[in-house]
Amino acid sequence: MLVPSDIIAAKLRVDTLEVRGVSFRGTAHELFGGPRQDAFAFATDDEWVVLIVSDGIGSCEHSHHGSATAVEAIVTAIESGEVSPAEGAGVLTAAADAGRELAETLNVPSNSLSATLTVAAVERNPQDDGSRHVIIHFVGDSPAVVLEPANAKWTYLTPTEDGPSNVVRSWVPDRASEYVSFGLTVPAGAVLVLASDGFTTPLGDGSGPLGIDLASRWGSGARDLLPFLVDLSFNAYHDDKTVVALWNPQSVAAGVDGSRALKDDVDA
Repeated sequence: MLVPSDIIAAKLRVDTLEVRGVSFRGTAHELFGGPRQDAFAFATDDEWVVLIVSDGIGSCEHSHHGSATAVEAIVTAIESGEVSPAEGAGVLTAAADAGRELAETLNVPSNSLSATLTVAAVERNPQDDGSRHVIIHFVGDSPAVVLEPANAKWTYLTPTEDGPSNVVRSWVPDRASEYVSFGLTVPAGAVLVLASDGFTTPLGDGSGPLGIDLASRWGSGARDLLPFLVDLSFNAYHDDKTVVALWNPQSVAAGVDGSRALKDDVDA
């Protein structure tokens, strides 16, 4: 299988929703010759825009293949209509089955592909006030966060109590059944962010210079892909850094063709 590129970036537009994603190989991985173990992807169907982030567990030899396989399997399952993004069991089963199948193909233990997984399904049709319902499924500790740029407020949606050793307690494929699902509403004007801890560790609670600066940069709407990549190119932590951000606009323009979805990908 191919070794992941050091940097990957992608963008997606669906209706009035704008999504940007980027993943950087961490400095520790570069120093010790390890691959980028994070992966991300986007998916769409008639009702949902889906964001997916997976962080390969560093101690597992093939976790970079595990994370990539998990996100690719979910995209395929959703866009083929096999799985509804709203159903956590179906989403996690697709990822787990693909991981176990890959382990058999590579003739390696399935736990050598272990990775975290966080999936957010965002409704395409907003509520009257511009807010949108979101369903999040997660296994492991890759965070989901909401940014309200007007007051530079970052709110963590998933648990942050990892303990002093940052121990991952659940993962795909072997412990996918331990996933958690919950729903929330993202207000108009907010940014939904899925990330690996290579981003959220330097971000902290968002009250420091990084959180304030990104709130200012992202507050006027979706960034073009290159500026988004530059926004996140800082070197403040040793691990891989992956960020997927979805901008929920302040208002919905009349006459939007809901069937339109455009994807662009850039590998660096």
